[in-house]
Amino acid sequence: MTARQMIDELDARTLPDGKKRIMSIKFCTLEGKLHFFPQVYVTGVKGVNMKKMRFRGIQPCDCKGNPEEHVFPVKITNIIELNGHPIDWSNGYNRQTSPTT
Repeated sequence: MTARQMIDELDARTLPDGKKRIMSIKFCTLEGKLHFFPQVYVTGVKGVNMKKMRFRGIQPCDCKGNPEEHVFPVKITNIIELNGHPIDWSNGYNRQTSPTT
């Protein structure tokens, strides 16, 4: 899956019938910790311009779409897999890491 296809999948938040679009995701945090959530939906994060900052809010949920835990802000360049498809980042973007001091 290309990065553009992945972003399009993340931006389509609902199905045609109005239900939340549930997907699975694997990503790294800025500190390098790997997370895998088998069921999530995409949401916003209060007070953050998600498109400008290139983040998406990931809300873990059960199979019916009921939220569990809290929203995780995820840098889109740190997403490794979406719905079991590895993301092809050959467009020049690298995984974002925390700045060294």
